[in-house]
Amino acid sequence: MIPLTIRHVYDFGPDRELVGDDLVRPEAWDALRVRTDGPFSLPDTREAWERSALERPDLVERARAVSAWADAQGVRRLASYGVGGATVEYLIWRESPSRELVVSDYAPAAVQRLAGLFPEADVRRFDLLVDPPLPGDAHLFHRVDTELTNRQWRALLRRFASERILVVATEVADMRRLSWEVRLRLSRRPTTRAGWLRNRAAFERLWRDTHDATAVRMHDLEAWDLRPRG
Repeated sequence: MIPLTIRHVYDFGPDRELVGDDLVRPEAWDALRVRTDGPFSLPDTREAWERSALERPDLVERARAVSAWADAQGVRRLASYGVGGATVEYLIWRESPSRELVVSDYAPAAVQRLAGLFPEADVRRFDLLVDPPLPGDAHLFHRVDTELTNRQWRALLRRFASERILVVATEVADMRRLSWEVRLRLSRRPTTRAGWLRNRAAFERLWRDTHDATAVRMHDLEAWDLRPRG
C-alpha cells in the first residue's frame, strides 16, 4: 500500500467566523472550546462536562478499552496529550481512579477551564512540537494525529523514542474517504483547514524508525501500541 497523507478540511458552519482559515492554532481551538456551544465546546460547569462524556456510549466504551490496555501494561501514571475537552480522559479516570492521570493541551484558555473542571487530574499546558515527554509510565495520543504533519510527527516520536505510547487514530482513511476529502476541498463551501488525513501505510511509516508497533482496537477506533526499539 502506498502511504498517502492529504490536507483535511472541515465545514464549521457559522463557527467558522471564530475559527478562521486554519484550525491548527491554539487561538482557534480556544475559540471553539470556550466561545461556542457545539460539539467541540468545553462546558463551563462540572455537571454539564460530566454529562457530555457519560451520554456518549462510544466514548464510554473507548475509555474502557484504553483503561483495560493500561491495566494490562501495569500503567500507574498515564499522560495524555492534546486532550481538548478531556471527556475520554475523564471516563478513563472513572474506570480506574487510583491511576495517576496527567492531561495536557496547548490552548491556554481551554487548559485553564479544564483545570477547574477536572481537579482529579494533573492538568498542564503542553506543546507537542517542542516539549519533552511528561512523566508517565505510558503516553496516550488520542485523536491528535490530524494536528501534525508527517515531519512534525517524526520529530515528536524521536523526542518520545524511549517511551511507551498508545496512538488512537482519529480516522484511518481509505481511498473512498480520501477522494471525498479532495472533492470537498475543490468545492466552493467555506471550509477550514483542519490538519491531515492518512491511510494505514502513512500512519505506520511515521514510527518505523523509533518504535515497534502492534495494531490494536480501542472499541470503535483503530490504534497502535508503540514500544521503543532496542
